[in-house]
Amino acid sequence: MTKSTHREDPYESTPFILDLRGAYVPRTNLSFTNLEGAKLSGADFTGADWRGVNLKDARLDGTILRGADLTGAKNLTVEQLRSAIIDENTKLPEGFDFEQLRRTAPA
Repeated sequence: MTKSTHREDPYESTPFILDLRGAYVPRTNLSFTNLEGAKLSGADFTGADWRGVNLKDARLDGTILRGADLTGAKNLTVEQLRSAIIDENTKLPEGFDFEQLRRTAPA
């Protein structure tokens, strides 16, 4: 009879959630990355490439996205964009309009 040395990995069934809260990562290329559930509050992604990223349930409170390219981003909501810091140089996905977001943002 042989004794098994295999140990169960406690992280194997736990999904990975990226946590970059408060990070300074301008001009980072995260294109086509799965950022589902990511904690990105307060991070500076000025000029970053976020083309095609999945932002389902990502936290963008105070995330700086000035001049970032979000073309083709998936699962992005109006609420997420309103909680982030964007400007007229931020490239938004189809269906989003910077001026519209500014006009309807809560005071």
